[in-house]
Amino acid sequence: MEFDPTIFTVGGVSIIALVFGLVEFFKSLFNMDGKMVTVLSACTGAVLFGLYQLQTVLPDPYAAIYIGVMGSLAFGLSASGFYKFVSARTEKS
Repeated sequence: MEFDPTIFTVGGVSIIALVFGLVEFFKSLFNMDGKMVTVLSACTGAVLFGLYQLQTVLPDPYAAIYIGVMGSLAFGLSASGFYKFVSARTEKS
């Protein structure tokens, strides 16, 4: 059996993309670097994957709320994280 990270999505958003965006957001917000970013990344991934696993056992109204909250976080924070990531690596005009 091969690991396929594309199957881990919440509301159509990959958890890996969400972790990436959140880490970039928190990294810039709290001015973090080095090993702290590695720890933040590992913890964020573990928490989000745990919540992903929880999604399958939540009763129907709570599962829908969970998916809505995770989707909102994904789009808001990932967009912010991706913006910071690209902004820091592109030439200023």
